Amino acid sequence: MGELLTTGSVLAAFLAGGVALFAPCCIVFLAPSYLAAAVKNRRWRLLPLTFLFAAGLALVLVPITLGISLVASAVANYHTPLYYAGGALMLALAALSVSGRMLTLPASLRAPDTRGGDGLSFFSLGVFSGIASACCAPVLAGVMTLSALSGSAVGGLTLGLAYTFGMVFPLFLIALGWDRFRLGERKLLQARAVRLRLGTRVVHTNSINLVVAAGFAAMGVFVIYLAGTGTMTSGPGIQVAAGRGLAGVFTRVEQWVSPVPEPVLGLAVLALAAVFVVATLRDRRRPGADALTGVGTDAADLAAPGPAGEACHGAASHTPRVPADDART
Repeated sequence: MGELLTTGSVLAAFLAGGVALFAPCCIVFLAPSYLAAAVKNRRWRLLPLTFLFAAGLALVLVPITLGISLVASAVANYHTPLYYAGGALMLALAALSVSGRMLTLPASLRAPDTRGGDGLSFFSLGVFSGIASACCAPVLAGVMTLSALSGSAVGGLTLGLAYTFGMVFPLFLIALGWDRFRLGERKLLQARAVRLRLGTRVVHTNSINLVVAAGFAAMGVFVIYLAGTGTMTSGPGIQVAAGRGLAGVFTRVEQWVSPVPEPVLGLAVLALAAVFVVATLRDRRRPGADALTGVGTDAADLAAPGPAGEACHGAASHTPRVPADDART
C-alpha cells in the first residue's frame, strides 16, 4: 500500500483502498457483515443500501484523511470497547432478524427509496467496518498518508472518498451481480415460513431471517471473542499474501497509466462511481417491475395493515367500470 501512495493521485487512493480491503481485520468484518445484511434484500434494493454501507465506512475514514486526529486517536485508543460495541450490535441485529424487523432510516433520508430495507443496519455496519478497518495499522497508515499528501481540505475529502470507494468497490460489483443474475430469486434463497415457540410465545418468521440471524450471531460472538483476546489486528497468512499480491498488481497498473494526466485519471474514477449512482437512481417502476424491486412489495409489507393496504384498496375502488357492451365482447 505504501508504494501506491507515493503521490496524491485519486487513482492511487482508489487502488490503495482496494488493497486495504485485504488488510487484517478489514475484510474479515466488512464482507461477512455486508453479505449477512444483503442476502435478504431483493432486486434493485441492494445498490442504494450499499451506498449507505459506504457512507458509514466514510464517516470514520474520511475525517482521518481530513486531518482530524481526534477520530484516529479515538479508534486507536478505544478499539477494544468499540469492538465490544460492534459485537453487541451484531447480536442485536441477529435478534431483530429472527423477528423479521428492520432498522430503517427516517423517511426524510430515503433517497433513493429504500423502504422495507435495512437502511440503518447497513449504515451502522459500515460505521463499525470503518472502525474495525481503521484499527488495523496498514489501513490507518494509508489514510494518514492521504491526509499528509492532500495539502487541503478539498484534497483530503477527494482522496478520502476515493480511498473509501476503492474499499467498497467489490461490494458494488456484488450488488450489480446480485441484480444482473437475479440471485435473490434463486430457489435456495426463497424464504419459507417458520414458526418458533419461545416459551409461551410463538414467533412467525422465515428461513432467510434465521440464516441471517445465525450469520450475525456468529460474527457478533467472534468479534467479542477477538476483543477479549486482544487479537483484533491480526489476520491469516493467506490474507496478508493476497493483499501483497494485489498491491503489486495495482502498483504496476499505476506505473502503466502514469503518462495519463492526473485530472483524466480522477475523472475516470469519478465516471466509475457515476455508473453505480446512475444504476441506483434509475427508475425501476416499469410494468411488472414491482414484483422484482421489493420496494414496498415484501410479503410482510403486503400483509401489514396501514396506509399501504389502504392505498391498494383505494386503487381498486377507483378502477373504471367496464361498459356492458365491452363486457359482452
